[in-house]
Amino acid sequence: MLGASACAAEEGAAGSSFEPAKPNVLTVATAFLSAPGFWEGDPPTSGFEAELASELARELDLERVELVQVSFAKIVHGELGGADLALSQLTPTKEREKSMDFTTPYLTAAPGVLVRRPVEAIDVLTLRGLRWVVSSVSTLTPIVMDRIRPTITPIVVEDRSRALDELRAGRADAHLLDLPVALGLAHAEPARFRMLAQLSGGEGLAAALPNGSPNRDIVDSAIRSLQADGTIDRLVSRWLGESLEDVPLILTED
Repeated sequence: MLGASACAAEEGAAGSSFEPAKPNVLTVATAFLSAPGFWEGDPPTSGFEAELASELARELDLERVELVQVSFAKIVHGELGGADLALSQLTPTKEREKSMDFTTPYLTAAPGVLVRRPVEAIDVLTLRGLRWVVSSVSTLTPIVMDRIRPTITPIVVEDRSRALDELRAGRADAHLLDLPVALGLAHAEPARFRMLAQLSGGEGLAAALPNGSPNRDIVDSAIRSLQADGTIDRLVSRWLGESLEDVPLILTED
């Protein structure tokens, strides 16, 4: 449970009324606990998305945040476990928009190459020769297949947790993640993982709500307010900003 000091008012951001699943509570679904840099602690009260959830609760005049863990595969199909919204490093796509509603992105991230130690690569040709593990539900998998084009058929798993298991076990060399996520994992497990490189481009990460949710516009307004007043920039600097510029760039064909 994440604390969020706020008055239990009836009106939220932009003068609209937020309709929570539980009175005075913002219920948030996420898939990966813990997720270094995003959800940390036991219970997970710190990290970028943990603190973003608390800031959203304040914007929406709700008293607290409650967290529910739902598998990533379920979340991307619109199954949020009864939560008001999901914060789980989600990228909006046309396919996902068929089963859920997305807010404006709260973060843009380049693709980051996470490898198991002591794997090395210096360019796209050496990236191509690595043993990759990809997720069947990740929007980054097409980048691996179309831009890196591995010479060894990648291992396909359901989600990030299983991909990391393949890296830890030595069955795979590399996995593509949003750069801040990869940096957090490399920092959390330095004996196993290292941040190898970033690729050009980037994708937006957004909050997701149940399809047709009456709360979509008010949550969107709350995120824009947190962007405008610098709150999100402060959270990025605190939890995700370190070393982003120092990660080597490897160019691939777009």
